[in-house]
Order: sequence, then structure tokens, then C-alpha cells
Amino acid sequence: MALTRRAALTSGAFVAAACTASAAAAEQALFSHGVASGDPLPTQVIIWTRVTPRLPGGDVTVTWKVATDSNLTQIVKRGSVKTQASRDHTVKVDVSGLKPGQVYYFGFAVGNEISTIGRTQTAPQSGGDQLKIALVSCSNFPAGWFNAYQAIARRGDVDLVLHVGDYIYEYGPGEYATEWGKTVGRVPDPPKECTTLSDYRLRYAQYRSDPDLQAAHACAPWLVTWDDHETSNDAYKDGAENHNPAKEGPWSLRKAAALQAYYEWLPLRDPAPGKSFEAINRSFDWGDLATIAMLETRVIARSFQLDYATDLDPALFDVTSGKPVKITDAARLATLDPKALPQGVMALPDLDAFKANKLNDPSREMLGANQQAWLAEVLKTSVAKGKRWQILGNQVIMGRVTSPDFKAGLPKEVRDAIAKVRPETLAFFELSQFNVPFNLDAWDGYPAARERLYDIAKQAGARLVVCTGDTHAAWANNLFDAKGELRGVEFGGTSVTSPSLADSFANFGITGSDLNTLINQANEEVVWHDETQRGYTMVTVTKDAVCGEFMAVDTVKSKTFLVTTAARYQTRFGPKPEELVIV
Repeated sequence: MALTRRAALTSGAFVAAACTASAAAAEQALFSHGVASGDPLPTQVIIWTRVTPRLPGGDVTVTWKVATDSNLTQIVKRGSVKTQASRDHTVKVDVSGLKPGQVYYFGFAVGNEISTIGRTQTAPQSGGDQLKIALVSCSNFPAGWFNAYQAIARRGDVDLVLHVGDYIYEYGPGEYATEWGKTVGRVPDPPKECTTLSDYRLRYAQYRSDPDLQAAHACAPWLVTWDDHETSNDAYKDGAENHNPAKEGPWSLRKAAALQAYYEWLPLRDPAPGKSFEAINRSFDWGDLATIAMLETRVIARSFQLDYATDLDPALFDVTSGKPVKITDAARLATLDPKALPQGVMALPDLDAFKANKLNDPSREMLGANQQAWLAEVLKTSVAKGKRWQILGNQVIMGRVTSPDFKAGLPKEVRDAIAKVRPETLAFFELSQFNVPFNLDAWDGYPAARERLYDIAKQAGARLVVCTGDTHAAWANNLFDAKGELRGVEFGGTSVTSPSLADSFANFGITGSDLNTLINQANEEVVWHDETQRGYTMVTVTKDAVCGEFMAVDTVKSKTFLVTTAARYQTRFGPKPEELVIV
């Protein structure tokens, strides 16, 4: 029996044993943030809730039950656990001794206070006919209503929710994608950028107060990994674009606070003893159908992102003599605009030097040596055990995406209008005519690291299905290595609410379909791409095929919405990886 959204929020009573006399008033609590489950194994699953004490401080004893029916009468496991302010009064129980491939229901209580009831399930030990995964990412609270979460909760057929990053956003009021929220009271809490443990805890509490997110958590177990906004925008090993050490303190302290709050508020297993919070990479088998490997590509090993404005040196020449002309660093960006050059001087980007010395530098990392070795073993073991598919929970786009030629593809008046508002885009418009990677924060900015991943997949004989978020756009990509061999496919899910590049271009008269066409025409690996819609992706895994169905919600600015299928693509199982085809 699948638990609908209505059932998840209104299901029947879960009455635990009464408190002892010594429990006192501090244990009277409310369950304001719903319930959740995650990291399912054949005989184990994490169940989660959070208690809001009526009185501050002190321990709270929480009882829990797991049953085979939605009224929690056929109890198979029960227990109690204490939670404290030191873990923000969150509760996480790793329930063991369960049966493989079984649907269960669970709930919590403190005295007579009861939680809503959640639905979860364990992974099958072997076999398995079908696995249905709801792929989501980029859920920005002030950017819109969480309609995609509601749509997932009311389906009734979801086995796993796979969240691949940007579960929260760290920005404060007036920053990225927060303006609309002011009109409906979805204003970031705390009313500042998150930098401390208390900040991040408050932000998670705000997000988890949303009934649609609660319903999605209650309907199925989740597998999660972070991207950058759980810490700070464009994070990497030693910092982030949106982190200023001079004002916000050491990156290591901010990162530690952000990751602690993440583990407190998300239904995933805590790291094994001796491992840090950073080691979120882990794997799960789903019967004989698939192995799902959740990657970490942000804070363990990622090298600092390259930037065309600072890392791409133009080559300048005197038009008359043809001799090189020297240029200062401060003028580097301006020289990509011909109008900014002195008379008689021309500039071309030195792409060969950029690629040879920087972009293709083999020392540039995404996974790091330890995680790469772990992934190699996971893929090798999965194939050896006869698992049909190897699925990667991955943060940023893996497929090669070349920038469209915006100089040729956009009318001059549009380019001028955009550059007037965003002067930094003028240089990129000029640069885009030279077939450069569209996004250096994606795997395109780390091509040697991507080849290393492709190589271990080839050695293992893996059938890669990469599930990705980050871009606020939908993608169906074929993944080819540097030798032109197909290594797998990628389903890039759009955002739950966060606006896309098309949304910003719309202000200048460029429609989403225009941008889609430009990107599709410029890229061989991109089978289908859409910048215009929010939603989620339903990834259905069977023995013979994996199908990605891109589900679009028609609005995030109204609680009344429609869900439609934007596209469906699948890859079939064969002797070698097979390309995506429309279905």
C-alpha cells in the first residue's frame, strides 16, 4: 500500500507508552518538522524526526515504532532514544532486523504527543523487477512553492527519492532568488546568510516546516548528497565563491557547521567511526537491478574552479607588425571586447594554452584519489555480482556541454541589453564563438578527472546511469569518453523551484525555447535539453532498460498547478552501453 500525501499528513493515531513520572514537562514536545527515512539496506533503514521541546534545553526521550501496516498496529520493531540540544533535538534511528524488500510504516511519540506516520521500505536482497526513483535537486524555499515535492508525494509509486544537492540555499533576504518569497512570506530564516551552526539549523527548520517537503519525506526513503548551497555557492575543497574569510571566518569552521546541520536534519547514516562528515560517498544495492553510488564532488577534493575572466590569457597582436603586445592583468577581461583595445591591436583568446596548462591539468580533482578508488571497487563489485545497472548520484552535469555561439545566436540589441545589466557577460559572448565549455563549475571544468571516472567504469564493464542536478534545467545526455566510446547516459533533473538561465534571459526577450535550441544545436552529447520548467524526473529502472521521464509543474508561484510529462528517454541494456532514445 502506497501512502498518499493526505494519508501521510493525517494517518491514524500512534500512541506510545505513557511517560514515566520522572519525564517531567521538558519531555512534552511537538513534531513540527514531520518524519523521514533514508539509506535503505536489505535489513536496515534510517528513520528520522525532530522534536520541538516546550521548554528549552534538556534531554527528551522519544519512542518509536515500525510496523507493517499504516496504523502501526502490526509492530515489528520499537524502542526509545534520547535527543538533546547538542543535536538540535533531531532523532535518527538505524532500525535493523527488518525483512528485505518490505514496505514498512513508522512513527514517533513523546508522551501523548504523536508524529505523523511515514512510509518506507527496505532494499530487496536479490531479484527485483522494477525500481522507481524520483530525482530532485535545487529546492530554494523563497523561489517558489514546493509543488514538485507535493507531486512526488501523491504519486503513490515512488520507491526512492534521490536528492542530488541544493536541498537548502544559504542566501539571506535580498540575495539570489529571494524576491518573490517576500510576497507570500517565504523569507529566509534566519534573515541573513547562513554561516554558523545555529544559522544552518534554523534554515533547515524553516525548509522542513513546509508541508509538501514533509509529505515527500513521508512517502518513501530518500538517498541524499549535497552540492554547494548546503555550505556556500560554488564550494570547493578550500573555500567557496560565496565565502569571505575576512568577514565570515575560516572556511573550515563554516563547512563543519554546515555539514553538522546537514547530518542532523537529513535521514542518512552518520559516517563510520574515524570518518569525517565530508565522507558522504556511499553505495546501495537494489536487488539484482542496480547499485546506486552517491558521490561527493564538492568539499573532499574538488580543485578551485577555473574562470575565463582570470584564467584565460588573451594573445594580443599589433595589427601592422604582427608582433605580440603585452597586457596587464587588470585589463585581461576587457581585452576580450574589441572596443576596449587600443587602436591597431587585436586580441584572440589563447585557448590552446588555457586547455593545455590549466583546463586539462591532470592534477585537477573532483573525486580525489580515495573516493576514486572507492568508486572503482563499487563498480567492479556491482558488475561482478550481476547487478544490471550502475547509477551515480552526482551533483553537477557530467556530459560535455559546449557554449552556444551567443554572438551569432543572439541579436546584437539583446547582447547589448544583457551586457548593460551584466557587463561581465560581454566578454563571454565574445568568447562563446570559440567552442568553449559552457560551465567550468561542472565536470567540463575537470576533464581529466572525468576521464579517470570513465576509465574505471570501462574497466569494470559498468552500465552507467548518471543522475544529476545543479543547473535548474533538464538534460538527457549521452556520455562519451575522449576516445569517442559511449560510457553511459545522464539524466539531469531540473530544479524544484530555483530559476534557470532562461528565466534571466526572458527579461531581454529571449524565450526558453530559443535558448534550448541554441544549446541543443551546439552539442552532440545533448540529446534533449529544457531550460523552461521546474519539476522532477522519474527514473524507472528495469532489467532491460532505464527510462527518464521529465515531469514538469506548470508553476511554482501558485499552489494550484498541473503536472505534465515534458519528455521521456531511455537506454536499453546491451552488450555495451547504449545511447538514449525517445520513448
